[in-house]
Amino acid sequence: MPTPSVNAAERLFFAGKGGVGKTTMAVAAAAFHARHGRRTLLITTDPAAHIGRVLECEVGDEPKGVPGVAGLDAARIDPRHETRRYKDMVLSDARARYTADTVQRMEEELNSPCTEEVAVFRRFLDYLLTDRYETVVFDTAPTGHTLRLLELPLSYSQQIAAKALGGQETSADEDAEAQRMQEALTLLRDPARTTFAFVVYPEATPIAEAARASHELREIGLETSLVIVNQVLPEEACVHPLFRKRHEMQKRYLQQVPVDFPGAEVRPVHLQERDVIGLDAVLRAADEAFGGASYAVANQG
Repeated sequence: MPTPSVNAAERLFFAGKGGVGKTTMAVAAAAFHARHGRRTLLITTDPAAHIGRVLECEVGDEPKGVPGVAGLDAARIDPRHETRRYKDMVLSDARARYTADTVQRMEEELNSPCTEEVAVFRRFLDYLLTDRYETVVFDTAPTGHTLRLLELPLSYSQQIAAKALGGQETSADEDAEAQRMQEALTLLRDPARTTFAFVVYPEATPIAEAARASHELREIGLETSLVIVNQVLPEEACVHPLFRKRHEMQKRYLQQVPVDFPGAEVRPVHLQERDVIGLDAVLRAADEAFGGASYAVANQG
């Protein structure tokens, strides 16, 4: 099998406004990597979790092989499941170390809405730093949630640092967690190892929202390296005046995307005749999106 003309990054993130096809592109990227010999894991942090529908297979809380694609596993991060697991872990440890009153106060604090975000992030961190897979593809939640998820290690590390500076002794567990946070940030900020991709339509609102999110990512040291412009009308299909006008509009937005995402590669993907559901359709989408000239060719491995 030939060397894949796709970025050999270790971690790939697909984000964008809801409904633009980021799940489809994440699934396609994961299938493409797996079919070119890389042990690949596909993860969704989107509460809607559509990857199972796209692949037409069950996707659960633990990685499981995707039928028909050797070397590809998939899993979802279920916020409620992870929150229950996190609470059980924290309280089990607390009962062995603290008084009943302290445990009760901790249990009350764990009812905070922040607990779910911390629980989900810890699971996300496990997958980000796993050494079981060569490539991990993240189908992230809509943009706002994604940004909070990626900013969390910064705030967590700052809290640990503040505790240490305040003269409070950090536990071995906290020190180990802070080290994991630093490893995660190093990985996320390395463009040779991590690809941040936005999926947009060639329309004003999805492009503007993704551009704002990309700017916010840049402010915390995370560069966008790929923009997939989905559902571009093929010129030869635009014989009706309505579709010719839409095609001309899309061409203008395609010219604007490189301006809004400086330094990122822009990859148009044509509107498909049918929904991208099932393995055959996924592989066709993967060939169009990732099978041409490589994005970030220098990073091939």
